[in-house]
Amino acid sequence: MTHQKNKTIIVEVFFVGFEGLAEYKVPLFLLLFILYTFTCFENFLIILLICRSPRLHSPMYFLIANLLCCEIIYVTNLAPSLMHSILSGRWSMDFISCLVQINVMLAVTTFEIFLLTLMSYDRYLAICQPLRYSALIHNRLCLYFVIGFWISLLIIISVEFYFLLTMVFCAPIAMQHFVCEYTSFVLCACIMSDRMPLDIYGYVISAIINVPYLFIIVSYIFIIVSVLRIRSSAGRQKAFSTCGSHLLFVSIYFSMPFITLMPGAVNYYNELAFLYYGVPPLINPIIYSLRNQEIHKALQTAMSDMKRYFTVKIH
Repeated sequence: MTHQKNKTIIVEVFFVGFEGLAEYKVPLFLLLFILYTFTCFENFLIILLICRSPRLHSPMYFLIANLLCCEIIYVTNLAPSLMHSILSGRWSMDFISCLVQINVMLAVTTFEIFLLTLMSYDRYLAICQPLRYSALIHNRLCLYFVIGFWISLLIIISVEFYFLLTMVFCAPIAMQHFVCEYTSFVLCACIMSDRMPLDIYGYVISAIINVPYLFIIVSYIFIIVSVLRIRSSAGRQKAFSTCGSHLLFVSIYFSMPFITLMPGAVNYYNELAFLYYGVPPLINPIIYSLRNQEIHKALQTAMSDMKRYFTVKIH
């Protein structure tokens, strides 16, 4: 922290989320390293399978690949800095890096919500309007949506970055967290800091983001009604299997924040927050590949090709 013309300039942010864990730093570091490596590996594996398998070149798998890319960016934005803090014992980060971490987290989270919304629309068309599916959604349309989402997010995050950068802090920032998190960061600002523009901007963006939640709920109401109208149990099971993985992940994704609101959760806020940040990226590839026959076939084909390649090399 430096002083310039009676204005405090914050150059470092301190975390007090996991204080007192110095004696467990090696096991914690190894655990986090293994989880981070495994998360990146499984996400990269599914993305690679989707890219190299022609049978997976459909809108749904294109969106899944983008979702898995988001998960890799998300954990890479958090895990390396957290591992460095655990190993070094210095729970701090420079001010600009903290702002970047906050905005990357917000951008990726928002993008994932819009991706899940588009995936819900894809499943709605596949089940409720299968004859019009190819005409209403295709890879090029999904690509336009993805590009449009990212351009919009870059504009939104740039404005928010500016608002956060202009906030005034009267003392060193000490967040009750283990990463740079938006709410904790804003609460550290001085009373004299004008938060109204940021608050108004936040309310507007929150209102916009709430629209996808409603869209997903309405889509699945129509999907469930359509599935229940199918007379044969085999037909209902087949229809549900096309959206079961997505519904499961959406349920987990949107229910995770409510874990911190459970009675007594405040005493374990950081531990629960750790699960909130780490569980979705870890289980996402597992959910989408566990009972997915197309993924299984693509994996078998890739393993066969690899085996054939090494056999030729050896001989």
